[in-house]
Amino acid sequence: MMYFRIALQTNYTNQTNQMDPLTTWKWRSTTLTSLQAVQMFLRTYSCMPKERVRVFMASSAEAMDEMLNRQNQGLVSSSITIDEFLQRKKLDALEVKRLEFELRSVGDHDTSYTFALPTTMPQKLAWTVLLTRVQSGELQP
Repeated sequence: MMYFRIALQTNYTNQTNQMDPLTTWKWRSTTLTSLQAVQMFLRTYSCMPKERVRVFMASSAEAMDEMLNRQNQGLVSSSITIDEFLQRKKLDALEVKRLEFELRSVGDHDTSYTFALPTTMPQKLAWTVLLTRVQSGELQP
C-alpha cells in the first residue's frame, strides 16, 4: 500500500520569486491512501504556485516524517511536485520502497571506505601482481 501526504513550503519570498534559505516544508494533510484523495486535496491548493506544494509518498505512514525532515535538510526525499504527480500515469510502489531502503540510516552506504592491507598470503600475492602490472603500465589505476 502507498501512503501520501501533502506539504506546503513556508518562508517563500514572493517579491523576488526565489526561495529563502530558511525555507521549510510543513504538512497540510493527514496521511492519504488513495490517488483520488490526493487529487481532491490538491484541488484546494490549485491557486497556489505549484512549486510550493509537494506530494510525499512512502510505503508506511511512519516513514512520512523522515521524508519531510530529509526534504527540509535539502536531502533526497520521496516527494514530487504537483506537475510531476499529475503527469505520472502510475506511481511505482517498488520505486518508493527502493528509495526508502537506500535512505535508511542503518546501512553503511554513507560511511567512507577504509582500506586495509591484505592479511593472507594469496591476497598479498594478488596485490603484488596487480602492483607490478600497474607500475609496468600494463594496467591503469
